[in-house]
Amino acid sequence: MFEEHWNQTVGPFTLGDIVLAALIFVFFALAFLFRGLFARLVLNRLKNIAAKNETTLDDKILAALEPPLKFIFIVMAFYLAMLVLKLPAEIDDMLTPLIRSLVAFILLWALYRSVEPLSFTIDRLAVTFGAELAQALKNMFIKGLKIVIVLLGFTAILNEWGVNVMSLLAGFGIVGVAVAFAAKESLSNIFASLTIIFDKMFKPGDWIMTPDVEGTVEEIGSRSTKIRTFAKALVTVPNAKLANSAVTNWSEMTNRRIKMRIALEYRTSSEQITRIMQRIKDYLQNHPEIETDSPKVVTLVNLVEFNDSSIDILLYYFTKTTRWREWLRIREENMLEFIKIVEEEGAAFAFPSQQIYLEKLPSDFPKLVSM
Repeated sequence: MFEEHWNQTVGPFTLGDIVLAALIFVFFALAFLFRGLFARLVLNRLKNIAAKNETTLDDKILAALEPPLKFIFIVMAFYLAMLVLKLPAEIDDMLTPLIRSLVAFILLWALYRSVEPLSFTIDRLAVTFGAELAQALKNMFIKGLKIVIVLLGFTAILNEWGVNVMSLLAGFGIVGVAVAFAAKESLSNIFASLTIIFDKMFKPGDWIMTPDVEGTVEEIGSRSTKIRTFAKALVTVPNAKLANSAVTNWSEMTNRRIKMRIALEYRTSSEQITRIMQRIKDYLQNHPEIETDSPKVVTLVNLVEFNDSSIDILLYYFTKTTRWREWLRIREENMLEFIKIVEEEGAAFAFPSQQIYLEKLPSDFPKLVSM
């Protein structure tokens, strides 16, 4: 009796097929409601195995796989239901690509989320390129690989539905030309970013100046570089443009320059000028924050010009620090000391002035004054 009812047909299906399919759907409906619990149970089992290893890589990969794992139960439910129900060919032909597309999506989703944990190998480049450039290279690698995974997934899913991607692109005509042109620009920027990194032109945190922008590098991307100006505006510059521009990297300064002139009055005697210059030389030579021993820098204190209103002494030297705030403090201290030296030597600073000499006053000068 049970067999008769079990094999009783309802449309194209037997009652047994329908009951089994219903049980499968109920089971996986519960699995959907408690998918987080099931995923954690599976992951906890895997984590116990991974805990035996000293590395944290497997733990990071398992954490990345948790969201895709939650949805694999739902796909399995549809697939098992299809096997049990023995659907008609036309329905099966429609649902089979759907199941395969979902499986491809979940697998590529899991791979997409695993990119960052697997990119740890790039951290070893920090020894060669430094931590900042290695991080920039790592970010580029992650973004590039994610784009490749998305494109592969998109292509795989379209192929499941019988869509030839290459034929589709070829059929776009002028759109294809535009895409090819955009791809050319993108490739140009990608190669430029590699040039920036491998040539060590600059790194995140560096203060750079180009003909168009000056500021601090915040991020070196695969397409562009973000620069924060001193006005706190964010400027995005294509890497190809940066690679082909003259870039001054101020952060690579070994020392920071101070250049100024001391303008003395013409009434200053040569002896006073000589003493002033010698005292300034001695002061700079003995200053602990002024670089005087390095062969890469020069210290100059020289009489350079008879100006219209002054006799000019050139001061040209370098500080040991390159930090702007400290440089300003040292420069201020130096200027105050130079003022003191000039005053102690009985000289004075000149300022733009003119003297007018009249050989003979006009005969009606008093009348002009009285008027």
